[in-house]
Amino acid sequence: MSAARIPAVALLMLSIGACKQPPAPAFRVVQARELGPLPQLAIIKGRDGGYSGLFAGRSIWMYGDTVLAQAGEDGTSWRNNTASLTSDLDAADGIGGFSEETDAKGAPREFFPQTADERAFNEAHSEVLRGTACEKPCGARWALWPGPLVDDAARGRALVVYNEIYGEPGDWNFHSVGTGIATWAGPGKPVERPILSPGATHPTLLFHKDEPNFASAAAIHEGQLYLFGCHDAKKACRLARAPLDRALDRAAWSYYAGGSRWASRPQDAAALFEGMDMTSVHYSAYLQSWVAIYSPPFDNRVLMRSAPELVGPWSAPVKLVDAVAPYKPGEFAYSGLGHAEYAREGGRFEYVSYYRSTAAWQGEVRLVEVELARAR
Repeated sequence: MSAARIPAVALLMLSIGACKQPPAPAFRVVQARELGPLPQLAIIKGRDGGYSGLFAGRSIWMYGDTVLAQAGEDGTSWRNNTASLTSDLDAADGIGGFSEETDAKGAPREFFPQTADERAFNEAHSEVLRGTACEKPCGARWALWPGPLVDDAARGRALVVYNEIYGEPGDWNFHSVGTGIATWAGPGKPVERPILSPGATHPTLLFHKDEPNFASAAAIHEGQLYLFGCHDAKKACRLARAPLDRALDRAAWSYYAGGSRWASRPQDAAALFEGMDMTSVHYSAYLQSWVAIYSPPFDNRVLMRSAPELVGPWSAPVKLVDAVAPYKPGEFAYSGLGHAEYAREGGRFEYVSYYRSTAAWQGEVRLVEVELARAR
């Protein structure tokens, strides 16, 4: 069809569509090399997630729901979150030397502390913890799932973003009630969840249920803490920022609204790209670009995008890894994440992890080395 026969409105729409096409990525993939599953305690059957960050000279790895082969000293074989750490910062031959806090029976302890109210609720709704018939709905729980960790070196602490989850028994029967930021002075010291919203139903949360959930990715740049939230139905990633020294002050946060505009309301944050609830963002000196790494929904791949600035424009996605498929047809590998502390040669070699199931209620976090080249 010639241009003369295309209606003017259609030409306008084609022009607008062309303008919205994402730019080409700043990289191409040379090869990906599977390094196998990360080591974990023998008592652990499986745990997902796998955010990591460098803090106090160690790589800190954090996981969500953790299933145990036998009960710990509390009588349960379930942990809502766990963490391990290692001083091995060379991933070329895999990563070893992990350690983590355990109880007297060798079961890992939870990384995040529960409030008194959360603990009382979970005990009341668990026959094991209560020691008698549980309150209805039996099995209901409050859980804290880790997000990204950043090193706030000037204040001698790590900031750890987390989601607070309410769940009941049943497939996919859970939802987030908001995002908090915990503080941690380092190994051997307790994680703390400061009060960020005094008087609120969930006072330790910074962002709440009816707001964008900024717990997907984090980056520090020019004295600002940036948080990405990619939790809506379309997995559209939005961006918030605050001065790092005021990260725990809700009034200090603003939200990227497009162009050069930063809004005061989180609801005004603009969508930047499609990612995933669990996404990682860091700067690649080799590419001279920011990169975002994630697993798309219902897909056994790990993808990466690039952008010259945190606000974009973000490139089209490129496949980094074809994940080893889960044991069960219809399931998918997920929680694809990058690990900036392990990048070699400024990011020419990136290290990526993902989770896959290996049996019922059992799985592994696998590590992959990805060699990149600059786009021609």
